Amino acid sequence: MKKLLLIILCLLAIGCGNDKISNEELDAINNDIIIYLSNNQYDNLIFNYVDYENKNVVVGLLDNSVEKQKDFKEKIVDSKYIKFVQSEVMNDDIKKEYTINIPNVDDITKITINTMSQYDNVIEITDKEDIKNIYNVFYNRTTTKESVSKNPDNPDELFDIIFIDNENNNIGIYIYTKDDKCYLEQTNNGIYETSLNDFNTIKGYIKD
Repeated sequence: MKKLLLIILCLLAIGCGNDKISNEELDAINNDIIIYLSNNQYDNLIFNYVDYENKNVVVGLLDNSVEKQKDFKEKIVDSKYIKFVQSEVMNDDIKKEYTINIPNVDDITKITINTMSQYDNVIEITDKEDIKNIYNVFYNRTTTKESVSKNPDNPDELFDIIFIDNENNNIGIYIYTKDDKCYLEQTNNGIYETSLNDFNTIKGYIKD
């Protein structure tokens, strides 16, 4: 009897351990949704974001029926850490929250900085410390400001940053100045206000 009880307790302990998920893994689930939406139309999805406190990715569906949840899982991503909630049509009081999409820092093998002909060169960054320095400029950003064009609209100074991971996936983000402010922009995935210090961090890698 004691042996059986011990086995049950061990199984419960293992189960609890396997139920833990890191913030990075939650970000990866949310990023899978963002990547899908950047390439596909899916009108039933109103918003998605990571709830770090409760350890899940919240997905707001206009039609939150079991059938539509199943459709979401089949087309976009299936995870037990997704929490579906009922949502209404977007209006001025309900804004979609965007989260910037970049690879995990440990998976990044190279970053390129395209000066968009301002200085007529493309810089390649492979040093791990430099990669981490650039990564920190973009990591964990959220916004409700929508990106509706392929490229930033009339920037004063613009750099195109490409993150390349160990599977050779490329993810691009712009950083630019406009009207004395600095922004990050990811096509179809939000415009994020940032600091001049962040902009100068990137500009510091540009060779004269």
